[in-house]
Amino acid sequence: MITNAIRPKPCTVLLVEDNFADAELVQDSLEKAREASFNVEHVEQLTPALARLALGGIDVALVDLTLPDSSGMATYQAIRAAAPNVPIVVLTGLEDEQIVIEMLHQGAQDYLLKSEMEPKLLARSLRFAIERQRTAELEICIGQLAAARTLLEKKNSRLSKLYRTAQEFVENVSHEFRTPLTVIKQYTSLVKDGVVGVVSAEQMQMLAVVEDRADDLNTIVDDMLDVSNLEAGLLVIKRTNCQVTEILANVWPALERKAAIKKVRLDLEIDPNLPAVFCDPEKAGRVLINLVTNALKFCGQPGSVRLNCQLETEGRDIRLRVNDNGNGISSENLRAIFRRFKQLGKPVRSSTKGFGLGLNIAKELVEMNLGRIMVESQVGQGSTFSFTLPRADPPEVLRRYLERIEHLPNGSSRLSLVQVEVDESVSGSLADATDTLLSHLLYSSDLLFRIAPARWLAALLIGDNDIATFRERVEKAIIAASRNRRGESLPDVRLKVLGAWCAANDQEEILNQLSAALEPAEAVGV
Repeated sequence: MITNAIRPKPCTVLLVEDNFADAELVQDSLEKAREASFNVEHVEQLTPALARLALGGIDVALVDLTLPDSSGMATYQAIRAAAPNVPIVVLTGLEDEQIVIEMLHQGAQDYLLKSEMEPKLLARSLRFAIERQRTAELEICIGQLAAARTLLEKKNSRLSKLYRTAQEFVENVSHEFRTPLTVIKQYTSLVKDGVVGVVSAEQMQMLAVVEDRADDLNTIVDDMLDVSNLEAGLLVIKRTNCQVTEILANVWPALERKAAIKKVRLDLEIDPNLPAVFCDPEKAGRVLINLVTNALKFCGQPGSVRLNCQLETEGRDIRLRVNDNGNGISSENLRAIFRRFKQLGKPVRSSTKGFGLGLNIAKELVEMNLGRIMVESQVGQGSTFSFTLPRADPPEVLRRYLERIEHLPNGSSRLSLVQVEVDESVSGSLADATDTLLSHLLYSSDLLFRIAPARWLAALLIGDNDIATFRERVEKAIIAASRNRRGESLPDVRLKVLGAWCAANDQEEILNQLSAALEPAEAVGV
């Protein structure tokens, strides 16, 4: 039986030998070697050897130490310097062990005496020289990788410490800002209400400016906190079914006051028949504040800003548009408008400048609310910033959520649908407190529907093996929250896993399971 053995890849040998007979002997020996195949390139002097090494492609150098243009240690050192990664086997007729040992100490892989050379020994020496060189290089690489890993771990540890310090600094500064801000606003309100005496029209206007600037500073503090919490993955989002009019009611008076101070006309156009939306109303209100405040800063003279709220043609989103009559934004700046710390347009008074966080935070909050933010502008014709909020339709919301998590770093991971229940006899206030607790336990990459007063459905980016950890988090949070309540303790909750799927590939199955879970009752919000 004949087998075809797999022969090693041919090795290119640079033979540096000035003696023709010895060179013939080496080439003949390598041709007879069966362990490997060799391509021999022969040069007779050091100078052409160095030139050939410079071209690359040499696997091993077989070098006679005594050449017409060099001899002894100088020959070896010149070749080692020219090609430090090419293994060298010394070929010598001299039996000077001292010089050979010195070369081995300096990196030569092996040496052969011409008088003892035979095919098998020569081939084996060359192959072993190549392997030893590769092993040495690999050990160097491993050592360098280990050193780099140690350095990287130290730097990561330091960065983590610096990041925690920065986050604590932001939280501390924000807290320190809020305390005097609250006092300023309270005393301003007391003075405006005439508690300490009659206030003239001019004084009233000045107090309104103070109140407005305090609101600006409060918004900057909110932006700083949101950036810090977003980076740490700690920003809580509490999506619920709500009306756009409810969102506007919380922010519109402050925006009207701000517009009046700046003597800007502020108009509102809203469709009275808008359906409910599914979002975090506080986050949506923050987006409106940032967009309208931005429009008030950069509108024309006389200034005009208009907010329009209407249902999109497809009927799946409500779009809120903020239009101004300012100078507009160039096309190249539009691409950078939502970047953090980026401020565009003409220089404005320092009192209207923030940290360039407003539009970036607005974009983040809109996307967390499963909407989209856009800007349209032409130089000289003003700008229109708009964002969407999804209708309160659970299947559409879940479909939008699945599209969003595809673009997250863990978007290809497992998604679990978990039903959470408390006894139906639980009072409304305790059920609402449980709802708030569940919202704070979930991450911004999760989704929570309240499908009945005492029942919820959570979409969690975790697999089956992590459900126990989530259950433990819920139980501990209930115990901790109940300890701080003076009245009734929070009720125990029951968790039922409806299934786990690949978030990216099993979207239809996830949607079908949601539809089945919604059959007993329509979602009432989060």
